[in-house]
Amino acid sequence: MAHGRAGWLRWLAAPMLAVALTSAGAHPSPQSEVLLTAQGNALQADVTLQAEVTLQAEVTLPLDELQLAFGRALVELPANRVLVDDAQIAAYLAAHVRPVAPDGRAWLVKVTAVRWMLWQRPADVVATVMLRPPPGASPDRFTLGFDAIGHQVQSHVTVVAWRAGPGVAPRVIGTLRFGRHTLAVKGADPRWWAGSLDLFRLGMAHIAEGTDHLLFLLTLLLPAALLARNGRWQGYGGARHLAVNLLKVVTAFTLGHSLTLMLGAVGAGQVPEQPVEFAIAASILVSAVHAWRPLFPRREGLVACAFGLVHGLAFAATLRELELTGARLVASVLAFNLGIEAVQAVIVAVAAPLLVLLARSRRQEALRRMAALAAGAMAVLWMGQRL
Repeated sequence: MAHGRAGWLRWLAAPMLAVALTSAGAHPSPQSEVLLTAQGNALQADVTLQAEVTLQAEVTLPLDELQLAFGRALVELPANRVLVDDAQIAAYLAAHVRPVAPDGRAWLVKVTAVRWMLWQRPADVVATVMLRPPPGASPDRFTLGFDAIGHQVQSHVTVVAWRAGPGVAPRVIGTLRFGRHTLAVKGADPRWWAGSLDLFRLGMAHIAEGTDHLLFLLTLLLPAALLARNGRWQGYGGARHLAVNLLKVVTAFTLGHSLTLMLGAVGAGQVPEQPVEFAIAASILVSAVHAWRPLFPRREGLVACAFGLVHGLAFAATLRELELTGARLVASVLAFNLGIEAVQAVIVAVAAPLLVLLARSRRQEALRRMAALAAGAMAVLWMGQRL
């Protein structure tokens, strides 16, 4: 019997330890962005690209993932010395951007500029790519093939947006990832909700692959089924006690990150990435100490909301660069947030029965402290990396 209990206790510990030890990177690979903008021929100086309407694609590639795709360093640190010619980046992009007309004819692709955004964190490479349809082909009806970075980095996501002209608010039209490197572009589609399903999936992927976000939530919920007495976690508080704590923590975390997600998406309250990432790691450490010994019993909701504000700033970076406005911004933020909440709901549903088993176990203290120690150690590691 003792061996049986030990077996399920080890199995119970596995999810927390797996989340804590999965990845030192904490976040999913930063996304790439492709912003397609319709241009008139008066804006084009290169005679090889003359057409009634030409598309300009502004392609943003995260440097770290671009180096993985190249298989070597592109920038020497800490001097920020670029080790490759812009022509090599242009040739790489030209080989991985493939617009095709409905009848199968290829578009002309020309990379006209490459900019190295090395002073920001994370660093990006931004390229301007001019796309010209073949004679007679519609400029807003084509299939975009794009697998820069994604052909090598399986977790990488590319968000594609369309803008009907300079100064016009863009809209998200889809996402590309490993296994899906083509997207049907219908630029004239005016529906404000277009692309919402892709943003819902992007929200799901962002939280599911965001190890630090999940680890914070799971660590804060670790003692949710227990009662705090005399400065210690003692005894199972019952199903109602657990349900109230789960609802309180998850709702408060959702309110916090939803607020800063919306503010960050519109460009308000921007904070440099490094302190945000450090604060997220610190939030895990605080939760780990609380799981070891009660720091703020019955106030977990307030803590979840406060740290949710910080986590929302990290979520907002995914949408901010798309420059969405109006109804499209609201629809995009809502869809992205619903994707996050869907994964959170699944995590909580899986965790709830495990928390009951933990609380009822005679070895709950040892097991809880082992999980808290693992989460705290990973938080300290991330804090060191992010400094």
